[in-house]
Amino acid sequence: MKALIADDDVFVRKCMIQMLPWQELEFSQVLEAENGAVALKITLEEKPDLIITDVKMPMLNGLELVEKLRDSVVDICVIVLSEHSDFAFVQNALKLGVQDYILKPITRERLTEICDKIRQCMAELEKKRYYTSLKADHGGIQKLVHDMLESADAQSCASTFEYMALHQIFIEDLKHFGMMFLYELFEQTREVTYQKAEVERLRRTAMASYAELKKVTDVIWFVNQQCERCAALCAKKAPQTVNYVEQISDYIEKNYDDPDLSVATISEWLHLSPVYTGALYKQHQGKSIIASIHEVRMRHAQQLLQDGSNNVASVSKRVGYMTPDYFSRLFSTTFGMSPSQYRSMMILNREEGSSPV
Repeated sequence: MKALIADDDVFVRKCMIQMLPWQELEFSQVLEAENGAVALKITLEEKPDLIITDVKMPMLNGLELVEKLRDSVVDICVIVLSEHSDFAFVQNALKLGVQDYILKPITRERLTEICDKIRQCMAELEKKRYYTSLKADHGGIQKLVHDMLESADAQSCASTFEYMALHQIFIEDLKHFGMMFLYELFEQTREVTYQKAEVERLRRTAMASYAELKKVTDVIWFVNQQCERCAALCAKKAPQTVNYVEQISDYIEKNYDDPDLSVATISEWLHLSPVYTGALYKQHQGKSIIASIHEVRMRHAQQLLQDGSNNVASVSKRVGYMTPDYFSRLFSTTFGMSPSQYRSMMILNREEGSSPV
């Protein structure tokens, strides 16, 4: 990381540079500027992570420097140096987003306090950069919500959102981020839980209420509440898990001849998500729904081929396969012989069994 010391007093600059343990604070370079104009130029070129600036400087004072930085640099930590008489000046700087201030004179006794301020400031900057990237990166929001629902740790997710909220300047920005957050929260909850109707009801009610929120504290509380509700929905296990598996097996047995039979059609019939339906079935049966569909179809195909009146193409369609070649490959893989070979063998066995002795 880089730091910049801006002060028109060369003694103060050298004192800060030489007396503070910059390496311990994880700074690889410490720059200096004799006035605000030079500090602004260096900041735009070198992009330091930390600026310690005097309040009163020629050409561009500390407050003017902070104002210009606010328009062009967002992820930077600023600490102002001031005297007791500058307090009104410092108050204005704090309103512009300055993280902290240090009272002059700079003495050895105050070095520990200064180091603590820098550490705290940089820790806040690191968090701010992370959440800023999270806001800009939808994938980051997706992962945050996914991890929360997977662990059912609603408090952690809500705390993350709260930190983000408390570092927003404009309520409009916060409302936009909150809307993105809630959208992802309800989308992923719907995918995970079996209670689809409950999630949809919760989503509609929440979005209508969210639009009316005005205060930052209300937004934070509201998102926290939705996190808890969604985490609770995802934590609940379907009370009819075994019944669902039985229904899936029964549905396959009754509809194996439907060419469109698939995980999607079965999950739609059950009013569950395809992902949840497939995972639920495999967990209890040890095989996929598609594998079970093929097994049932092969069993019925085998029965149909035992009757010599059914040719291969006819059997293929009757068990749900519209392409005879595909059916033949599956049958051969399952039974070790082609459908036509199996049919011929069954006819031969039947003829031999009916021949007079």
